[in-house]
Amino acid sequence: MGFFDSLFGKKKEEKKQEVKRSCPVCGKEFTGKGMDVNDGIICMDCWGLVCDDFEAGIMDEDKEFYIAPIKAAVLAKKGELAADKEAKARKPEVCPICGGKMPKFMTMEVKDGYICDECFSKFNKLEEDGEIDKEIENVTLKELSALIAKVDKQKAANEKRKEQDACPVCGANVSEKSTGSLWGDIKRSVKDEIPKFVLLKDNQKICAECAGKVRLLYPILYSKTYDGDGMYNGAHIDTLNNITLPEFRKALEDVNVKRKQLEEQYGSCEAVISVGSVGRDFENVRSNPGKKEYRIRGKILYGKASKGNLIHVNRDGFNCTMRIERLRQITGFEEYSGNAVDSVGEGYYAIVTVAEDTSCIYPGDTLIIV
Repeated sequence: MGFFDSLFGKKKEEKKQEVKRSCPVCGKEFTGKGMDVNDGIICMDCWGLVCDDFEAGIMDEDKEFYIAPIKAAVLAKKGELAADKEAKARKPEVCPICGGKMPKFMTMEVKDGYICDECFSKFNKLEEDGEIDKEIENVTLKELSALIAKVDKQKAANEKRKEQDACPVCGANVSEKSTGSLWGDIKRSVKDEIPKFVLLKDNQKICAECAGKVRLLYPILYSKTYDGDGMYNGAHIDTLNNITLPEFRKALEDVNVKRKQLEEQYGSCEAVISVGSVGRDFENVRSNPGKKEYRIRGKILYGKASKGNLIHVNRDGFNCTMRIERLRQITGFEEYSGNAVDSVGEGYYAIVTVAEDTSCIYPGDTLIIV
């Protein structure tokens, strides 16, 4: 050890020279660890081109973690990158998505080309709506074109639905401005208010009056779904949402046959109601505590029940007549209140309020209304 070595410690060890290797995939020399595959070591540049494919399961780690299939995949990737680079080098005069004129300056660049300002605005809208989670520079023309086409198609369908102002059966006004709400929207969910029109499966709007003509065959139902917190949510289901306009026209013919059968069965009357439940009506108990009223919940099987109509009850030789004081239209036996109305048509559920004792009426009874 020399004099200066003794003063300043041992001489620093010379840096170990890294071994150069030749990548069996691309042929370039590289230093460092590289990536071990089953039959050799490849450079990290080549591994970077295919690692995502292995992670995503596009390439099989058991069968393709070898030099030959990796080399084929790398060559394909490089071909794609070269094609993208060449395509981007040529700025088109028209937008490859919509065919619109491309601006001369400040064209928006995507992964494999350029798009016009209008298509870029649509991309921003897609991003705001959560339809896409990529940055613009990582989106291909094919991906963006498919997403924009989907949105444009939905927009066109919505516009067409809004443009329909007349019921295709009778011509009544069914424009958006003339209505309160729909029984069913695109998702087939239902509002609580009585609607002015009904949306069929093919987005045709039928006025409430025409819809009421086929309620014998296509009633409105009420259902409850469990929300997971020990509570149930009520939901209205309009069975007309499941048929198309041609099927609705056929139903207008079929319902006449059904109505004729019921006329023969029940004879001359205003309506027939099938009883679901009977109980006290406490709606006016505060304003008139001395007056007892009773509720009959049921489905109108035939005809139309109106305020002022009479209900005839005949049980075990006992005859009784009750006057309908109030009516509420509901969409199922389990719904509590519903909407106050003057009449309820066939196929709908109703709450009938009477002043007379209903102890002679039981669930399952069929009552004649005159």
